[in-house]
Amino acid sequence: MGDERAMTKAGANRAADGSGSLYASDSGISGVRYGVADVGGGRILAIESSAPLHILNSSVWNGGFAKVTSIVNRQVDRSYDCADPAAEMKRFLQRSGFEPERTAAMLTAANIRGYGRKLAAAGGGPAVCAWVTAGLSNRSRAGSLRASDKLYPGTINTIVVIDGALTEAALVNAVITATEAKAAALQDMGVLTDDGLQATGTTTDAVIIAAVPRGGPIRYAGPATTAGAAIGAAVYEATRASLRGDLGGR
Repeated sequence: MGDERAMTKAGANRAADGSGSLYASDSGISGVRYGVADVGGGRILAIESSAPLHILNSSVWNGGFAKVTSIVNRQVDRSYDCADPAAEMKRFLQRSGFEPERTAAMLTAANIRGYGRKLAAAGGGPAVCAWVTAGLSNRSRAGSLRASDKLYPGTINTIVVIDGALTEAALVNAVITATEAKAAALQDMGVLTDDGLQATGTTTDAVIIAAVPRGGPIRYAGPATTAGAAIGAAVYEATRASLRGDLGGR
């Protein structure tokens, strides 16, 4: 019943060209599907779960800890400038057929269709799927005091879905692991800032960690745990996949 509801969501269940269901692809995690489409006047990567997801979100809509059934990564123009992005995002979600209260959403200026995705598991631990959209127009290095003269919409966006019941502390732990994996991918691909420093991200990166509440509680998600090892592997490979497209397009 939950899957059927997800797949028939009004307005958001079909690409603008009528090509089929938005959630056409299986993530590899039971009840979680995803797809890319043009809806509501914008292009999105959307993830839908038949069970509520327990999330930690750094981004513009439904930030912090929340329970949602949809995650939306929305592509906007690099010149996007809005005095109230949360209100504008709510309007976008409504006209695209999403329930704002049950949706987490983020913005990016990167090409949505250039996303990287990786499904991983380690040592009998939970399956983890990561999606990353990466653009490098505003590369930065955490720890550098060099100020940015412009804040662009989130340029490396990371979404991680874990098939397990992470505690809130473990969700925070997972953010650390995912961020370290992203920085490692940038390092291994030789991505530098404009002034020649090793880039660790961009000035406006965002992350959503989502847990499917199944099984016993998972209390830790650092790299030494099975959950954390899978998070690191999935984010690392998904980031590299998306970066390869961006670097090749320069």
